[in-house]
This record gives sequence, C-alpha cells and structure tokens, in this order.
Amino acid sequence: MENFNEQLFNTMLVTLIQKYGLFINTKNCATILGISGRTLDERRKAAIDCPEYIEEKKCIMYPVQKIVEYQINKTKNSIKTK
Repeated sequence: MENFNEQLFNTMLVTLIQKYGLFINTKNCATILGISGRTLDERRKAAIDCPEYIEEKKCIMYPVQKIVEYQINKTKNSIKTK
C-alpha cells in the first residue's frame, strides 16, 4: 500500500507541476481542491482545513507538494479500511 501511495503522490505532483508550476495561487488551488476561492481564504485565515502556504506581502502561494500532501491526507481520513 505504501508503494501505491508513493506512486499516487508522484503522479499528482508531476501532473500539477506540469499544469500550474511549482507554486499555485489561491484561485487555482481552490479549483484543484473543489472549493471556492472565498472558502479557501476563510479556511486559511481561520487556520483550519487548509494546505500549507507561503505569504509574501499580499501574495498567497501554495506549494504544489503541500497541496498534494493535503489531498492525500484528506483521502486517508475519509476512507475507512479494515
């Protein structure tokens, strides 16, 4: 199962980097996560249920690796296996 998770991580990472680059803005990050930009901003400001980000003055950028880690962790938490 660990090998599958590594493959999934690498596939998601490469796909997002090819499409968006190494850092993703709020709008594109929200699209990837399937939520609105406003919801992502609210979660970020409340520091709950949000991928790690980098804040430079007024610019918020999400590293692709952190988005993929966030998605995989959310999936692990939502899928119950015996």
